[in-house]
Amino acid sequence: MFSFDVHSIYRLMRDNHIQFSYKGPITRDVLASLGDAIKEKLHRDDCDAKVVRRVFSILVESAHNIFKYSSEQVLSEETQKSTGIGLIGIGKHAADTFVVFSGNIVSSEEAEDIKQRLELINSLSREELKQSYKTQLKSGTVSANGGAGLGLYEVARKSERPIDFSFTDLDNGNKFFEMKVYVKVEDQNG
Repeated sequence: MFSFDVHSIYRLMRDNHIQFSYKGPITRDVLASLGDAIKEKLHRDDCDAKVVRRVFSILVESAHNIFKYSSEQVLSEETQKSTGIGLIGIGKHAADTFVVFSGNIVSSEEAEDIKQRLELINSLSREELKQSYKTQLKSGTVSANGGAGLGLYEVARKSERPIDFSFTDLDNGNKFFEMKVYVKVEDQNG
């Protein structure tokens, strides 16, 4: 039997204003449950419906990235297919800003691809981002993982920019990919 300090985890979450987090396999059922819990929490906190939709959309796209690209995989009982394992959550960055965070293990090759895409997306103006999104949508190119490359564009469109990301080298040659996406609570009086 192993031992760990639950109080340390509690303090870490409290001190970093983490309102919700999950670590494990990202399946459709888990995502639906997470989504329901998070929407309920945000509605209880009297968040504007538009903010709730933006936070939820970013959460879903972040979860899909883990689902598809995580190097750490497990067989899903619900689909009998392999699914990614990762960490996802929501916190408060400031009184007027939510942060949706995610993390998962990726291969070095995948890390380089993600880094290039995020650097490009972060370099675009709002208008350039909109045009690039439309171009990607029209091209209809689908990756080996079944995506059209729109998820990170969608995240950027719904967030305060830039998307904060980093990679940490792991002993086995893989990398831990960390992404933080900020969503500003809009002034409902303005």
